[in-house]
Amino acid sequence: MRVLVTNDDGVDATGLAVLARALHDAGLEVLVAAPLHEASGAGAGVGPLHTMNDGIEVEVLELPGLEGIETLGVEALPALIVIAGCLGAYGPPPDLIVAGINPGRNVGRAVLHSGTIGAALTSVHFNKRGLAMSIQSGPFSSFESDEGDRIHFETAAAIAAELAPRVAAAPPRTVVSCNVPNLPIDQLLGLRWAKLARSGLIRAALVDVTLGSKMLLELGFADPPPGDESDETLTALGYATLTPLASVAEEQRPEVRSALAIALDDVGAALGIDTDASKQADGPAA
Repeated sequence: MRVLVTNDDGVDATGLAVLARALHDAGLEVLVAAPLHEASGAGAGVGPLHTMNDGIEVEVLELPGLEGIETLGVEALPALIVIAGCLGAYGPPPDLIVAGINPGRNVGRAVLHSGTIGAALTSVHFNKRGLAMSIQSGPFSSFESDEGDRIHFETAAAIAAELAPRVAAAPPRTVVSCNVPNLPIDQLLGLRWAKLARSGLIRAALVDVTLGSKMLLELGFADPPPGDESDETLTALGYATLTPLASVAEEQRPEVRSALAIALDDVGAALGIDTDASKQADGPAA
């Protein structure tokens, strides 16, 4: 099984090397292709494509911890790296995309903005599977608790090595987000299925003119309600969590579709545009 390992922290990130090594040592065919520069918060963005006509820089690298593993540094965002890999830019397309290990949890609605999650989700557009690995990290994220200055990347990597082949065997377009507490593996309370928390990473924003019109952001997560079984709460308690994610999908809520059906008819009537779906005709776009 061929695995493309990427991240949003840059190709020289410790978490990437630990993850790739664990997958390689588990017998998987590993290719590392990751951004040359940090791309945290990139989501599934691909960048300004109109500036890429002359090509994108790719460097073949030999980095500590990645000895014997093909490693590429790419001047691109994680999602674009995955797109290129799935199109065969780095050799045979991968069977599985594994992103991480991100130093900091990717939980709740904040996953929308994560380059780690964005890379894994991009896999579904090629009928593939994705796994995003993240670990709680105080030194990198002041709003998270930690176990001193050490990040236990080896805990998340051990879980990834066992989980990756199983995600690869799941139905096409399966994407899993795995969040791990910053603990030695024997101190985890367990491995749990978790819902996606409703909170986001940015709790407040304020433009302060006294600081030269700077916008100040407060980062953190909300206090969970009693009995909450979300990824945010369970990881804070000491459980590693699995949360399946869906990529872009059509909205199916009846109330939303009903509101838009009314809007469709109203806009059509106001602008003199036919909205009768029963009429089929060849048009300029056919």
